[in-house]
Amino acid sequence: MDILIMAIGASIIAVLYGLYTMTWIYKQSPGSDKMKEISDAIAEGASAYLNRQYTAIGIVGAILLVIISIALSYT
Repeated sequence: MDILIMAIGASIIAVLYGLYTMTWIYKQSPGSDKMKEISDAIAEGASAYLNRQYTAIGIVGAILLVIISIALSYT
């Protein structure tokens, strides 16, 4: 029971630290116009990359679903 309480306490501390860090980051200056332009370009590239990855994972997941469904129907 003590380990469970410690785990819950550690998770609460982690969430509180995350909220504090997020608040601190949002209060910071976004930087100059050039920095904002670079940041937007990075965000656009990251978004395109993640969309491609999600597509690939979706295709692999669908193929595995079909294969596993067929394998289970034969047993």
